[in-house]
Amino acid sequence: MNKKTPYVLTLPLIAAFAIFIIYPLFKVFVDSFYHASFLNPFFRKFVGFENYNWLFTFKLFNPKVSYFLSAFWKSLIWVSGSVGIKVVIGTLGASLLNSGYLAGKKVYRTLVIVPWAIPWSMASMMWAWTLNSEFGVLNSLLMHLHVVDHPVTFLSLPTSAFIVTMIVDAWMGLPFMIIMILSGLQTIPESLYEAATIDGAGDLKKFFYITIPMIKPVLLTVTLLSTVWTFNSFDIIWILTKGGPMSATETLPIAIYKVAFLMTRFGGIGKASAMTIFQVAVVTIISIFYIRTLRKETES
Repeated sequence: MNKKTPYVLTLPLIAAFAIFIIYPLFKVFVDSFYHASFLNPFFRKFVGFENYNWLFTFKLFNPKVSYFLSAFWKSLIWVSGSVGIKVVIGTLGASLLNSGYLAGKKVYRTLVIVPWAIPWSMASMMWAWTLNSEFGVLNSLLMHLHVVDHPVTFLSLPTSAFIVTMIVDAWMGLPFMIIMILSGLQTIPESLYEAATIDGAGDLKKFFYITIPMIKPVLLTVTLLSTVWTFNSFDIIWILTKGGPMSATETLPIAIYKVAFLMTRFGGIGKASAMTIFQVAVVTIISIFYIRTLRKETES
């Protein structure tokens, strides 16, 4: 085989990477230094770092914190909560599916992938109808069981809407987490558990001293992927609450969309681009941290 063949074969991949990733990111970076708006797409004015200064000075709903920082902090809390739920329940669920305590494991392993197979926009609409205060299945069930006397407005109160959207996102991401952790669990030699049993270790000690250390690289990898995906999550919140009520669920992706397309009077393409670059920088820093941690784990 010619030495140049591998490079020729990788050209389509390099071209696709440049066209669909490098160029759009470069375009967003350039736009962040311009004043531009969809109201007048032919007008562009170079403003330097004015858009980045706007991120920390423009206040809309909270007079103490800028609109951008408010959305950023909400994103951090929302992502931490959702990813935390996925990791904890995903680890416990995978351990249960891998154990000998559950009958019909093959059936449950098949069913657990169902939420992941449903398009996220469709799943979000299903949850929106389920949580509806007038026609929702959940309210009907709670009232039928006499748990509540009147319908609960899950998506109409700031705190409950924030928690509900977080739980819905965790529900959609759990199948991936469970399947990936389960694959890691199945690589652990059974002899380690047998030796621990002979030494008198219980199930809890086996879990914390054998299972967790052995699947730590898998946990770090899936946590990184889930963090990146969740940080960029848009459709779930938009379909359920559109960032409301009272901007309670207005995370960074929602805020970027509103600044670019809905709040053109205050923002525009340039300011939304500056917000996007900041988000990309944060996600990149998180990714580098996880990759370095994973490298240390694999080398040790």
